[in-house]
Amino acid sequence: MSSDLCSALKEFADNLAPTQSLVNEVGRIIDRLSRHLHSDRFKWKRFINRIVPFGSYSKKSSLRIMMDLDLVVFLNDCEYPFDDFVSDLEEHIELSDSYTNCTLDGTHLFFVAEGTLNIDLLPATNRVPRSGLSQGRSPQDVQYEMTLAYILNSSNPFDEGNNQSTALTETAVAFVKRKNQLFHCSTLSRLAKFWSKTVCVEGFHSGRSSIMEYIAIRSTEREQSTGRENTLKAFRRFLTIVSNPEEMAIYWTENYKIGDVEPKIKNSRPLLLDPTNPYNNILQRKNKPFMVEMAKFARVSMNRLEEAECRALRGETVDLLSLFKPQPEWMQLPFNMRRRSQPKNFYVSVRDGGNLMMPKTVTKKSMEESDREIIENFLFSFSEVAVAGSKKKGIPNVAQKVQTDVQQMIAPGASWGPGGSLSNRDAKLEIPFTDEKGIPKILDVGFNF
Repeated sequence: MSSDLCSALKEFADNLAPTQSLVNEVGRIIDRLSRHLHSDRFKWKRFINRIVPFGSYSKKSSLRIMMDLDLVVFLNDCEYPFDDFVSDLEEHIELSDSYTNCTLDGTHLFFVAEGTLNIDLLPATNRVPRSGLSQGRSPQDVQYEMTLAYILNSSNPFDEGNNQSTALTETAVAFVKRKNQLFHCSTLSRLAKFWSKTVCVEGFHSGRSSIMEYIAIRSTEREQSTGRENTLKAFRRFLTIVSNPEEMAIYWTENYKIGDVEPKIKNSRPLLLDPTNPYNNILQRKNKPFMVEMAKFARVSMNRLEEAECRALRGETVDLLSLFKPQPEWMQLPFNMRRRSQPKNFYVSVRDGGNLMMPKTVTKKSMEESDREIIENFLFSFSEVAVAGSKKKGIPNVAQKVQTDVQQMIAPGASWGPGGSLSNRDAKLEIPFTDEKGIPKILDVGFNF
């Protein structure tokens, strides 16, 4: 029955939530990073007002298997584009052995903390007066009001609205938390973000996770306006919205009035208006072609969902792997098509797990960061849904089934031998999971390139 598919989707989404021990570990990483940035060796120490998590971690909608961390460093007496700060920040981060793979892209500094956690660190201007606040006003409210006033008084509010969006993140986090309390959006948000991870659209797309979350919030709002909470119908609505970017017009008026939205922005399509900033259409510039590409994959997923519903109505077991199989297929991914960092000589095996809480990638020689991200997203998401699907079907040996699924995904129809050693591969991915008995296991995938 379709109700079984609905329950399976909800269970799968809820199981994507990080464990409390993982959340605690991320909190410890934030503390250690904060101390590093406040060290005497960093000349910008005295400019730092506060360091604030935003994104999925702070909104409590992170994915356990691909958890990352977004942080804003609010600076006193500094304005966009923060050129000197981000340059010195990159140098300071690289001083510590705890942080690797530093990449600077505009005001974004990307790096990996302690070998597992991907971090995106951004600067923003603090506009909260250091002399104190009037009674009854929170720092978040003052930051929002002062930043929005700065945007409105600028010579070009459209460009400035985009430049200042990071400074409004505290209000954006509060918006999502409020929606989660009212509509329980986190289930669909995780499902939407996971689906996005299974889809390869090459390149960095600013705010990709937030885009999925905001569309999921609107989908949940619309579904629950009928008085029901149904993960299956909400997910279908989400895919329908993504599949029609030319008709997408999403905005909220909790933080500003509809009259504050310029006709030029209100009439643009696709439109996903930042709920804190009436001048920031999140789907403008590079994100517009991104959504056009996502729409193609959403249509494929809608067809898969329809097939899954038909199977469920026939009483067949829910096949999560068929529904969430990554797109495009492995051999159609960009690095395979263009011969960049092309992985070869694969080794795939499963061993007993230890204390590894998140997937981990170790490389012996450099590879393009975009290729690394494509491989990680594909293998991490494929493995997660392969494990969940095997458990749902009651497979007696989940570890063996997952190993076989990954091998056949990489090389359909091939026969796999012992394959030598993992240690001599150029790159290796360690993916933790639990088998049908709850025993920790690790899927090892190694390859050369």
